[in-house]
Amino acid sequence: MMLLTEPAAQLAPDMPWLLPLFFALFGACIGSFLNVVIYRLPRGLSVNSPRRSFCPTCKAPIPWYLNLPIVSYLMLRGRSACCHTRISPRYCAAEALCAFLWAAVVACFDSESLATLIPLCAWLSLMLACFCIDWEQMVVLPSLTVGAALCGFFVAFSSPWLVQEGALEAWEGLQTSLLGAAGGFALFKLVGLCGKLAFGRRSRSFESPQPWRIAQAADGEDIELTVGDEHLLWSELFMETGDRLTLTAATESTHPELTAASLVLTPEALLLPDGTQVGLESAESLSGTCGGYSSRRAAMGSGDAWLALAIGSLCGWQGVVFALVGGSFIGLGAAAVARIGIGRPMPFGPALIAAAVLWLFFGSEMVAAYNALWGL
Repeated sequence: MMLLTEPAAQLAPDMPWLLPLFFALFGACIGSFLNVVIYRLPRGLSVNSPRRSFCPTCKAPIPWYLNLPIVSYLMLRGRSACCHTRISPRYCAAEALCAFLWAAVVACFDSESLATLIPLCAWLSLMLACFCIDWEQMVVLPSLTVGAALCGFFVAFSSPWLVQEGALEAWEGLQTSLLGAAGGFALFKLVGLCGKLAFGRRSRSFESPQPWRIAQAADGEDIELTVGDEHLLWSELFMETGDRLTLTAATESTHPELTAASLVLTPEALLLPDGTQVGLESAESLSGTCGGYSSRRAAMGSGDAWLALAIGSLCGWQGVVFALVGGSFIGLGAAAVARIGIGRPMPFGPALIAAAVLWLFFGSEMVAAYNALWGL
């Protein structure tokens, strides 16, 4: 028990590199498990069944000696041993980044006890999983962010000075953590609502009926709605489960007797006026004519509010504000470099998480530099 409460710097004073190395190796193993979480959870698969990892292409089980973090990817030169298909470099990057973050926690917070360092590392690991899932699937899983928030609450209780400068009592840190989490969630919900009211409306009407059709997009991954001369991607139209698009004065091919009705499109189906749902799996038959359309969608996904909850639990309200502002600049920079975000949606979660991690490691230094700059 004493081992958990002793500062990390005192555990191996003669070998200061030993504990960061151990944390890096353990972090790489955690990163390997995170790859399972990143792949399975968004697809509704269990992280425990099957217990062994499998090839995402041919589904063959991966033996343990080919499932070593980072090493296996380099040995196999980025290809699977079973079907020789290319493995996404994200798998190796997640393991390496998780190892780096675990080592960085020990290096930057070596005055803290293991009882604080371990939940800090767990918070970073869960946020890394959220980062990768949102980047690939454009979805944030509340279960992961709630888990990260619980880690943040624990850190605030055990080391209150990490979330509130000068705080010494556990209740002070926990209060700051709870207020930061609740305030961050409420702030992002408010920003999303204001953005939806201001920028989420889209409508168009035609002088004469125009053909519409739902079909698979050219990339084979998205769905495309064609209305007249417009081509609208499903991922652009529906960022939230509650988003809707209404085709006015429309007809629908599978119900030829239906005329001059409003057809409602949801992320999963087409809703007919009589309440019938037509699934998107029959996309080839979903076509007709319409007199126009109207839609409302969120400017910021509700998943970002769940991320703000996790960020506020560890970084406080200042960290939430910095994540919102700093994440906006990071997102703009990433969009400019990668030339994305124009004409199609871009996940904001990864930028938020990147800004929050910067605040975690360098927040006090940035505040000190700001105060020095303005003579505060």
